Amino acid sequence: MANNPIVNTSTSQSVTYEAEGEKEDFSPIIANIDPDHNFFLREFPTEEDATQLNFNWLTESLKPPKVNAHLEMEDYKTDKVGSLDRLNNTVQFFQTTGRVSDAQRKTAKQYNQQDEFPRQKELAFKQMARDMEYAIAMNTVSRLESGMTPAKTGGVPFFLQEEKLKVTFESTANTATTSEAHKLNTGDFVYFIAADKAKLPQNLAANREYYIRKKSDTTFDLFYSLDEALAADSSEATSADTGKVIALGTAGSGDLFLLKNNVVDGAGTAFTEDNINDVMEMCYKRGGDPTVAVMSAANKRRFSAVITGQASKRRDQKDKTVTNITDTYISDFGTITAQVHRQYSNDRIDLLDMNYWGIKYFVRPHEVTGLAKKGTYEEFVLEASFGVKGTQPKASGSIVNLPA
Repeated sequence: MANNPIVNTSTSQSVTYEAEGEKEDFSPIIANIDPDHNFFLREFPTEEDATQLNFNWLTESLKPPKVNAHLEMEDYKTDKVGSLDRLNNTVQFFQTTGRVSDAQRKTAKQYNQQDEFPRQKELAFKQMARDMEYAIAMNTVSRLESGMTPAKTGGVPFFLQEEKLKVTFESTANTATTSEAHKLNTGDFVYFIAADKAKLPQNLAANREYYIRKKSDTTFDLFYSLDEALAADSSEATSADTGKVIALGTAGSGDLFLLKNNVVDGAGTAFTEDNINDVMEMCYKRGGDPTVAVMSAANKRRFSAVITGQASKRRDQKDKTVTNITDTYISDFGTITAQVHRQYSNDRIDLLDMNYWGIKYFVRPHEVTGLAKKGTYEEFVLEASFGVKGTQPKASGSIVNLPA
């Protein structure tokens, strides 16, 4: 505080703009710019509460179809059944705190709510909701607490990172070999991607599906369609059937990967309508049905421009306004609605099947009661803990590595 008791001296009292002493015009309501922007907290269903700080769940997929024809009389031959994937995430602890002096609570205010303590506590609940929403929207890792490093729950980006295996190609035998067990079956489809400056084999393209014929736990060859892969693997396969294997042309170069989930790499360029369709098709082929594309405001502007394209602008019945804003896109693989998220960065767009996401609370949001009074002030502590559950991440997809 300044030692001089004079706050201000007027130039004159002749006119209002030079005078001091006029009653200031304060609205009795404080405007808090906090719009309803907690999309995930609002839309993700609340599941049964977590009972452990690290929680798990199982996912399962059916094997691809196959030719299923048998003799009238034969011995049974049994196969191993399908496999399960175990997924997990971690509970994150949230706290929002504050304190208000006894004097500040008692001092008369120019706004309606005279007691500052409950007003600040209400704002703190909103702040904690924003922090929780940020964790869902932005957390890329899931980790347990370690020493003084707090636990973090994996958010949507954690579940929609590229799931890939390093792969090499042999152009003479026209086979692909993965760096570890691929866990695929004949008839499964795969996509391939190339790292920076790497090149796929001459006759393969990125973001295009190919169907495999399994040769071992780490090797397979490729076909353009499911029926071609199944026919080549049949006990009745002819040379014409096996001859439909894709001739790679070259072995490619650099670091090459088999992509096992629905992620399209934008390679640092602005997204296109094809990118949206690629992700929608990937999700569709794996049984997903994305209905919402969550994105930043900048990407929403581009979404409207890309989807509207060269289409004619639509005028309303009174012919006074022009509409050139698109929120919904009807693709060959479903209808997707753009959802602007205030916390999203420009480098990704997530296309979500909302049937396969949820929130598991360990402790519901609440105020801690019974805090001891330590001095001439009152304190509050709000806390909550939860983890995100991506029940089946392969029902959703992403466009990543977009310009920031």
